[in-house]
Amino acid sequence: MKQKIIAITKEINIKMLKGISRKGSSLDMALVYALEVQGKRLRPLLFLSFIDAFNENGFDYKDYFDIACAIEYIHTYSLIHDDLPSMDNDDYRRGQPTVHKKFDPAIALLAGDTLLTLALEKIADSKIDNNKIVEIMKIITKSIGSLGMAGGQALDLGFSGKKEEIFNIHKMKTAELITAAILSAAEIIGMSKEKKDKVREAGILIGIAFQMADDLLDIEGDEKLVGKKLNKDIENDSPNSVYFYGKDFIKKEIENSYKKTIEIFNKLEINSDVFLYLIKKMVYRSK
Repeated sequence: MKQKIIAITKEINIKMLKGISRKGSSLDMALVYALEVQGKRLRPLLFLSFIDAFNENGFDYKDYFDIACAIEYIHTYSLIHDDLPSMDNDDYRRGQPTVHKKFDPAIALLAGDTLLTLALEKIADSKIDNNKIVEIMKIITKSIGSLGMAGGQALDLGFSGKKEEIFNIHKMKTAELITAAILSAAEIIGMSKEKKDKVREAGILIGIAFQMADDLLDIEGDEKLVGKKLNKDIENDSPNSVYFYGKDFIKKEIENSYKKTIEIFNKLEINSDVFLYLIKKMVYRSK
């Protein structure tokens, strides 16, 4: 199972860089740099492994790497922008200097913009039914706009210290794109609206739990393993759920969310070992 994850991740890494020049402008080099920094590739892996759960129904995950890469382009663009001095002002990401540190803030801004447009181009060029392309476009763009990732980042930047806002920020900023990755896979395999509603419920649950686990890592993690500066949330008055609710409460919430998520996916008969392993690793991890 782990070998399959490694193999799929390697393929994602290769296909993401296809068509991006290594000898072009500083913008091209910034794109290469951002995409070569090794990440978990969680969102495209969730997308592909969910499809793989239906391989007996004729769905081959290998046919959908273009959309998987698009999802990772969007995630990478969000990280580049989040790290900017005007946002979270981070110097390191995944153990390497952030894009604006390696190049400059203007190029980093343009690199993020370019990855977003490349993502939409990848989805539009996908060799699937046009109606499904439109639906996936709607799913993903809704998850990253004012009701999703961008809106969540705005709430994060303007966080007033009210703990009641925290889980909505986590939902919008983190859980929506994770959910969109899984929902896009559900759209490809042709799930009913009722089943897709349950997929969305599970995605939001595990997405918020994933961010809570990240909040714990900011306090308990090993900086060398995590790949970025820790304990920044308290310095920046960020909405870290652990500071406002306590470790014990957050750990129980993570456990409850994980159990509810697994119950939903079991009822949907999602029995891919890789997919379920990824869901577990989202909340029980060391880095």
